Amino acid sequence: MLLTIILLIFLLFAFLLLFPNVGKALLGKIYARKAESGPLEGPYPVAYIYDGDTLAVMIDSKEVTIRMIGIDTPESVNRDQSKNTPEGMEVSLWLHDHLNGRKVWLEYDEQRYDRYGRDLAYVWLDEGETMVEDELIRMGMALTLPMEPNIRYSSRFGELERQAKNDKAGFWGTGFFK
Repeated sequence: MLLTIILLIFLLFAFLLLFPNVGKALLGKIYARKAESGPLEGPYPVAYIYDGDTLAVMIDSKEVTIRMIGIDTPESVNRDQSKNTPEGMEVSLWLHDHLNGRKVWLEYDEQRYDRYGRDLAYVWLDEGETMVEDELIRMGMALTLPMEPNIRYSSRFGELERQAKNDKAGFWGTGFFK
């Protein structure tokens, strides 16, 4: 009897290792993402990083430009070179290091496109476990930029920004952000 129980426990853990998403659902784990979020689309391979808040992904063999919702990062590729900053290059390089060669999931809000025709989306890694915008704000590399009607995470982003400012994280600590 004891051997049967041990074998069943072993098989359960093996199953959870092989199928982690099923295991999460079976165990009833509730992610913070699920409480306030919309559906995820993807995964899509990252094709190009333009700057700290804009990237391109491949969707149906087409390169689609994504402007991340709710954040603004220092400039690095502005046509007016005087607006580009070393901080902007730092954020762009961070995004390149963390997204290049990876797949991302997109979450859309109320307005899907901006005036330039770019898709507006929240960018997620690890099947919705990590939001890129959260990480950039938390590290003090991005400011919040709430723009109606896409404000699903504006309260969350505001809290992260307050914490980063209090902790003097990233550009808050260097004085670039005031």
